[in-house]
Amino acid sequence: MRYNTLMQKGWLAVFGILMVVGLGGLFLLWRSLQVPVYTPLAPQPSGQSVVGNAADDSDPFDITITYTNDGYSPRDITIAQGTRVRFLNAASETTWPASGVHPTHTLYPEKESTDCLGSSFDSCRGLKPEEFYDFTFYYPGRWPFHDHEHAFHSGSITVTASSTRAQQ
Repeated sequence: MRYNTLMQKGWLAVFGILMVVGLGGLFLLWRSLQVPVYTPLAPQPSGQSVVGNAADDSDPFDITITYTNDGYSPRDITIAQGTRVRFLNAASETTWPASGVHPTHTLYPEKESTDCLGSSFDSCRGLKPEEFYDFTFYYPGRWPFHDHEHAFHSGSITVTASSTRAQQ
């Protein structure tokens, strides 16, 4: 009889351990299935976009992405937060630099009520040869861009929060 009591206590102990392990596993599974709470990005200064003609420009900028008949050069750059990028049209036809994704231009998070499409990272019109579009990038991240008129011409700008300025 004493043997049966020990066996019952042993099985109860095993059952208790299995319950604790099982409940712990369920808790971990439940935690992994939780959707994280969205935290919006902190407001940043406006991108301060500028459109102009390269021949009579004295406005400062940090780095140039040149558009040619073959597309953007360089296609992919890494810059520091707050860097002003100039998109210069050196092609024989117009170009319209804008945030990805074609045709909505909504990937760059900044949007003002005066913006033409999905974000403020958008020249809002085709640039004629020798015209430029400047945009200052304040949001860290990787921001794809494209030519709205020739969507197969594209690139990306990676914005870091570091103090390193404009690297190609």
